[in-house]
Amino acid sequence: LNRHNKCQAPFSQECSHATDLWQNTINSVLSANYPSEIGYYQSVIWEDDFSNAWVIKGHEINITKQFILTLDHHQRLCVAAHELAHLKLGHYYSKIGLIMATNSIPKSEKAIRAEGFGLNEEGEANELALVFVKNLKSGKAMIQLCKNAFIKWQA
Repeated sequence: LNRHNKCQAPFSQECSHATDLWQNTINSVLSANYPSEIGYYQSVIWEDDFSNAWVIKGHEINITKQFILTLDHHQRLCVAAHELAHLKLGHYYSKIGLIMATNSIPKSEKAIRAEGFGLNEEGEANELALVFVKNLKSGKAMIQLCKNAFIKWQA
């Protein structure tokens, strides 16, 4: 997949909205877990026609505009926690990672695994992400929502 469609300044209104939405989500997870690191991790939005979120070594947390705009607030928190967990665990995508799917994507396109993380790294990231979500103090339903999402996205 060709990832050359990064939202860049001057942002379109849609890119600006998606960038702010993702940055606010990342900051929400950070504020409950690593408050001193707010501002270090940056949201990066890609205008590609697939649904994915990924990290590369550094401080950028990437997501496609298509994906972020299909997720609700709670799902965005799950994704941000998962991607932050990869960074904290020292996991970095070598290529594209795991394409995460939502119910709006046809079943045949769900959870396409590209060259990137194996199931072990995804499982480790899921476990740490659940700690991050628990620290949000959003309740047991939120933790269960993320658990279910992680299972579905890995299937």
